Order: sequence, then C-alpha cells, then structure tokens
Amino acid sequence: MKWLRTMVLFDQGNVITSPDWKNLHESYVRAIASIEHPRGYGSLTLRRKVRLPNKQWKRNGVGYLRKEFLAFMRDHEGWEAESDVALSRDREQPPLLLYPSMEEYREPITSDFGGFDFMATAANGTRVAIEWETGNISSSHRSMNKLAIALSSGLMEIGVLIVPSRALYEHLTDRIGNIGELSGYLAMWEGLKNVVERGLLAITVVEHDHLTDSEEIEYLAVSGDGRAREGQSKL
Repeated sequence: MKWLRTMVLFDQGNVITSPDWKNLHESYVRAIASIEHPRGYGSLTLRRKVRLPNKQWKRNGVGYLRKEFLAFMRDHEGWEAESDVALSRDREQPPLLLYPSMEEYREPITSDFGGFDFMATAANGTRVAIEWETGNISSSHRSMNKLAIALSSGLMEIGVLIVPSRALYEHLTDRIGNIGELSGYLAMWEGLKNVVERGLLAITVVEHDHLTDSEEIEYLAVSGDGRAREGQSKL
C-alpha cells in the first residue's frame, strides 16, 4: 500500500519537531507500506470495481486493511497498544444561551464516543491516538471530532486519521470515508487549534499500489455490518 501524504492541520507546542512524532510517523508509514494483497505480492493489488448485471457495483471490503495495519504496528514496529481512553460523559460542557429566556444552560452529555483504533505512549511520553478509516463518511467526521476533542481535553498530544485517497475509494465498498469528501471541512478542523494547548492533528492519505482486472486476484472480503452489509445485499 502507498502512503501519499500527511497533512498537519495544526501543531500547537511544536510537537512536529519532537522525536516522538518523527518516530511515530516513520512507524506508521512503514506499517502502511507493509499492507499487501495477495500475500507475498509485496504490494497492494486490488481488483478493479466492476458493474454487475443488476447494475450494482462489486468492490473490495476494507476490514482487511485495518487489521493488517494494526497487526504490523504491534508485531513489527513494537508499539504496545493501550487500553481505550473513552471520552466520558462527565466532561464539562460550555455555557450556552437559551432563547428567548436568555438563561445560561449546559446540555448534559448523554452519549459515549468510545475509544480509538490505536492508542499508545511514545518513548518520551507523548500520547498518541490513530483512527484508521473503515466506515462510511459520517464515521470519518466522527473520528476527526473525537481526535480534536481528545487533543483539546489534554488526553492526547498526537491525533492521526488515516483515510483512502479518492482513487482508492472508488474500488472500496460504497460510501467509505475518503479525503475527497473531507477536503471541504479541513478549515474547520484547522480552526480548532486555538482550544488546544499542546497537540498535533494530522490526516494521512493512503492508496493501493496496483489495480487489476485479473480474476486470479480475489476481491478483499466485505464485512457483514453497516454500509458494507447494505452494499453486499445489492450484489
């Protein structure tokens, strides 16, 4: 699999020059490059999407990519994944104004965000959270929001979202999050830097190495949940 680029949306406290960021970035870029299909090919070769007689598209699933990335980070890069740090419901909410009473009000948090795909602490104590995008576009927004809140709350110093390029997206299950659909919102997340004391928020874009029409290359398996199940039912 190819690493295309890493975009730093904000860097408060000069995290970008730290050894922890440098080592983390080099580690996860190697983990991205390790993802291959079929096994032994040394590259990520995907079957090109095809239109079926029922007018639906047959595409590749995404769960395999996430699984391979996390396994390499753990088994080959030596990162010890930690327990989830959930964004709890007892966080203090900002005061809001009720209209027309003009009273100050704080809306209670009644839902949990859950943890992150990968969490670790780097050699010099920098806390890291990585989200590997395998859900639909709404989950990409949720992941970015979670990372931004974790950074602003001081729970993390580095937050990274890894997403497919637009070219890769075309050959994955329908409506998977991708940089093309996130591009219009980058300014909003960049603008959150003022509420972060120390932290770096980045998006890394990845892509397949090769496409093929060969029937000898199997499609990556499609999972049985969410949008993937919906897309699978159309095949």
